Amino acid sequence: MKRKFIQYILKYLSQLVLWRYKPLVIGVTGSVGKTSTKEATYTVLKKQFKAERNVFNLNTEIGMPLTIIQGKDAKRNVFLWFYNILHGLRLFIFKTKNYPEVLILEMSEDKPGMTKYLVDLSRPKIGVITSIGNPPVHLEYYKNINHFIEEISYLPQRLTLDDKLILNADNPLVFGLKEKTTAKTITYGFEEKADVKISNYKLVSAGNDLDKIGMSFRLEYNGSFVPIKLEGIFGKPQVYALAAAASVGLSLGMNLVEIAEAMKDYQIPSGRTKFIPGIKDSWILDDAYNACPDSVLAALDLIKDIPAERKVIALGAMKELGELSKQAHQIIGEAIAEIADVFIAVGEEMASAKDVVREKNPKIEVFWFENSDEAKELVKKLVKKGDLILIKGSRVMEMERITAEIKQK
Repeated sequence: MKRKFIQYILKYLSQLVLWRYKPLVIGVTGSVGKTSTKEATYTVLKKQFKAERNVFNLNTEIGMPLTIIQGKDAKRNVFLWFYNILHGLRLFIFKTKNYPEVLILEMSEDKPGMTKYLVDLSRPKIGVITSIGNPPVHLEYYKNINHFIEEISYLPQRLTLDDKLILNADNPLVFGLKEKTTAKTITYGFEEKADVKISNYKLVSAGNDLDKIGMSFRLEYNGSFVPIKLEGIFGKPQVYALAAAASVGLSLGMNLVEIAEAMKDYQIPSGRTKFIPGIKDSWILDDAYNACPDSVLAALDLIKDIPAERKVIALGAMKELGELSKQAHQIIGEAIAEIADVFIAVGEEMASAKDVVREKNPKIEVFWFENSDEAKELVKKLVKKGDLILIKGSRVMEMERITAEIKQK
């Protein structure tokens, strides 16, 4: 089926379903952290509300309407597309009591006009903006960063006085969007100015058993606070996701104790900041799903504090950064030069980071490969007992191939 035809049908089917059931729609956008924030918000809300969210990366003009009509990701399967259309019609004609009262919808911003399209289609009553990187991912499709910010700012501009806007107080580009809305805002972050304040963050060690490493932190709001301790969940990106989720819960009348209890069920999405056992008694920090400058720096900051015989960094190129790509990769190279014992650079753009690492710290073993298939065999040979291996890269780099090669079977 033609994509434009499918998009047209899905748009109107999803609008009919939204009109029929009138769920509370929560829109989540930003250049990084959307999926974790969506999952954390779903975890918090599902304890008290009949909630649903888009799964995987169904966050585009095709994927988001599929979530609304409770369809299946049909890809090129014509029969599944017919099923989706018939299912959407049935959902509209025959009202069911099982439809969610809250829909948490991750919204892509990967090209100009996408956010506007998704916001106008779903009309969120609560907006969540996670972070805007500098440079943000997908920047190559925009004239400049201001053009990108305009795209993101469409969400707060469409919210009304009766709506809520959740903003990351630690990200100046996001916090500035407070001026773009008439909605009530709730901010979160480590900064004192945040409404939902994060404090006392620390990693909770499990000795040599890294898959049980966790974190503890405290959330404060309106004079109340709650301590939170989680096993298997760690890293500041996850703290931000949970704080954003807490802010949504508070905006819907939940209290901090209820929110903290719900957070115990949170699971990190696949391919994001998770320790798994590797071959030869090594450990892998699997963060292979995607990469942008902010998320790479956060991962490097995390492994800096974790003891290991050697720190091996296998890093794939960060795509879609436009004219700022070379500069961004060089900045990453400077950070790697302070942490790594071995650096495996993958992809054309990552050659800039490789050159910086060699210049800044000649003691580091440095290798470069065109793709992850070429890199995985060397990584397998290089791994030694006690190594900590960070694996990360943009989705198209398929860095999970390296993870699959060196993880404990």
